[in-house]
Order: sequence, then C-alpha cells, then structure tokens
Amino acid sequence: MKKITIVLLMGLFSVSCSQDFLSERPNSNILAPTRIADFQRLLDNFEILGVSSALPHLAADEYYINSESNWLSSRSAIERNSYIWDEDIYGGEVDIKDWNTLYETIFYTNSIIKELDKIKEIEGLQGEGADIYGQALFYRARAYYDLVKNFSAPFDKMTENEDLGVPLRIDPSIDYTEKRASVSECYERIFSDIENSLRYLSHIGPLRERNRATKLAAFAQLSRIYLYRREYDKAEQYADSVLHRYDRLVDYNTLSLEATSPFNFTHDELILYGATGTYNNAGNLNRSGAVFVDTVLIDMYDFNDLRLHIYFINNEGGYTVKRGYNGTGLTPFTGLAIDEVLLNKVECLVRRGQINDAAILMDKLLLNRYRKGTYIKTVFKDKESALQQVLIERRKELVWRCLRWDDIKRLNKEGASIVLKRNLGDKEYILEPNSPRYVFNIPQDEINRSGIVQNER
Repeated sequence: MKKITIVLLMGLFSVSCSQDFLSERPNSNILAPTRIADFQRLLDNFEILGVSSALPHLAADEYYINSESNWLSSRSAIERNSYIWDEDIYGGEVDIKDWNTLYETIFYTNSIIKELDKIKEIEGLQGEGADIYGQALFYRARAYYDLVKNFSAPFDKMTENEDLGVPLRIDPSIDYTEKRASVSECYERIFSDIENSLRYLSHIGPLRERNRATKLAAFAQLSRIYLYRREYDKAEQYADSVLHRYDRLVDYNTLSLEATSPFNFTHDELILYGATGTYNNAGNLNRSGAVFVDTVLIDMYDFNDLRLHIYFINNEGGYTVKRGYNGTGLTPFTGLAIDEVLLNKVECLVRRGQINDAAILMDKLLLNRYRKGTYIKTVFKDKESALQQVLIERRKELVWRCLRWDDIKRLNKEGASIVLKRNLGDKEYILEPNSPRYVFNIPQDEINRSGIVQNER
C-alpha cells in the first residue's frame, strides 16, 4: 500500500546490494527483471519476504514489564500502547513496518507473478521457473494472512462476508488505491494462492536453506490457518499432509542447557524460517532489565522439562528468553516447524474424541522435551481435560512465536473467556474476551493516503 519508489535494475540484484535496493522508493517507471535467477534473488531477500508483524507478540501475555517507569521508557509508542491495548497503538508514529513490510512483500511477489505469467502464457513454466512461481504465490498468501488476522476481526464463519478484511492488491502497479475486501474475499485469495503454489513448488522440503518455500511449508501454513479459523477437520488434514512426509523432532537432551543460542538455523524440526520486525520489548536475549517472561508461563514447567532451561535464562529478577527457535537473530520466530504441526494434529484428534491416539502423539513430542528417564507417559482421562492439557502444552512449546495472541482469539470465540490483565503502578489494564481491541489499528498515514475504513477499537 505504501508508495515506495523503486527501480528494478539488473545490476542491483547482487546479494550485497539487495537490502539497499529493497528499501528505496518506487515510482511507476519500473523496469522489471526478466531472468529466472533475478526472480529467485528477489524472493531470497528475507529481510522483507520473511518478516511478519510483531504486534501479536507485543499485545499477548507471554511477557511483562516490571515497572511503570520502565514501561514509560519503552523505545516506541507502539511498544507502550500495545502493552496496555490502547485505543491508538501507534501514538502518532508513521511508517509502521507491521503493515508496510507486508505490503512490500505483496508488491514484490505481484511483480514476479506478473512477469512469470507472461512466460507461462507463451511457453509454460517448468523447473526452476515453476518453483519460483510457486514460492511467490506462497509468500503473497503468507503476507495476506498475517495482515487479515491482525487487522481484521477474529475469524467468524457467520460474519466473514460482512467483516472488513484488508485491501487485496494483485497487480504490481502503484498508482491506484484499493478498498478493503471482506474477510471472506481475503481468505479466498489466500487459499487460492497456497493451493496454486502446491501445483508449482518443486521441493517437498525442508531444504537446506530454510528460507525457501516448499510443499511442506504450504501444508504447514494451511494447517495453521485452518486451526485459527477453527476448522479443525482441515487443520488436521493438512497437519497429516506434513507429518506423513516429514516428522523429525529434535531431542532436547542433545542441546546445550547453558548456550544462549541452543538452536542452529537448519535444525531438523524447522520447515521454514521466519521472524518479526524489531522491537526491543519483543527481543530475545533482552538485557534491559525491564522485560521478563510471564511468571504464569514459567510456573507451568516442571524442573525436568528441558524447555525451561533451553528456552529461558534465569536472570536476577526473572526469566528472559534465549536466542530463538530459528537459531539466528534477536526477534521472535514466526516460521513453520514440525512441533507446531504435531500439536495442531494432537488438538484436532482430541476435539474429535480420539484421545488415545492424541496421547500417543503427545508422548512422541514430550519424550524429546524431558530429561531422559523422567518423562511419565501422557494419560488423557476424558475429552475436556485432554483439551486443557493439550492447550497448556501448546503454550509451553510454542513460546515467543506470535501464536499465543491468535490462540487467545480463537479460544475466546469458542467460549474460553480468557481475560488479559496488566498492572502498572497503581493502575490495572484489562482486555476482555472478544474486545474490539483484539483488532489492531490500520496505520493512520495509510488511512490518510488511501481513504480506507479504519478499525474501531
């Protein structure tokens, strides 16, 4: 949506120059790349295409700020206002990366898709060209999903045709505006893109370079989306599409408990790399002395649960997170991995009453998470208690991945009545279930520029 001025010149496609060129502003005189290798280099610019919004993490309950003065000292209005679910989370700040970077991704993927469509019409797409086409479709869908789940009402089958989604831009032209589509129309585009990507992606995956989309990534993304939409039969179907092809887990007994970076960036569970934009209050290895892991979350771990020691550092005053699951960078991991897919499958099994099968699959995960010889096999007594256990394990496993906020939204739509609270000084801030403040503001500069409808909070 942001009018960025870019000139896509062939000489700018070297890896060393790619970040500078991506940050320039486009105009409408665009010379599009035409070589297959150039398209892949565009897609490999993961500083743009691999980035997701950090707003879901900033607003969720996995961390706390230990004093009002430290909260006031947060580096940005976004970090302060997201923490208390303020009516305006941006506080007058502009150029909001949580919106703009995703539309930059859409701009680049639209440009690639348009050029490859020309080739496809003339001679068809094969080999590397077809794979790149599939990657571009996948990343466009991924960006739209991130936008619609953050800037639209939590998904509801009954209201999806009336609820406002986000503007759908499928043309790389920049000299036009687009109104907000419905939530239903947004998901039609997302599903269409991912399903079409599966026709063209060449690799099952995961690849050695975890920054390229594969069929496994597409299946895992679909499982995540359908779980968020509370369509559990389809979430399970696509979880199976992953696990029947690839189901490796990392034995946490083989990882260092002392290392601040316990994971490497090509470990066996990782399907696709992903990260958020940079915010200090969401950072890994946070040494500010102000931001700590939520104590309720920490208290869920048994001492023999290796996740307590591998995910966190016990600093004076509280726990902080180590370098994340992607093995690099200091921002939350938002990519795709086998442990998430497996937990999707377990939850879906429980929801349809297959609690014995769910327990067997849960054992598969947790045997790799506890100290050898200490794990006690899972026993689910009934469907209701099994679901509660699974949701607790989901919280304990999928830490600092921007998934907790989405889980709260979908569970509250199921009637979970999860209330979030923050205490700062002598004031308590409360976020009620299904509050309109679960929907983030669209940045005001975007409203001013395009005239689209703002969200009410």
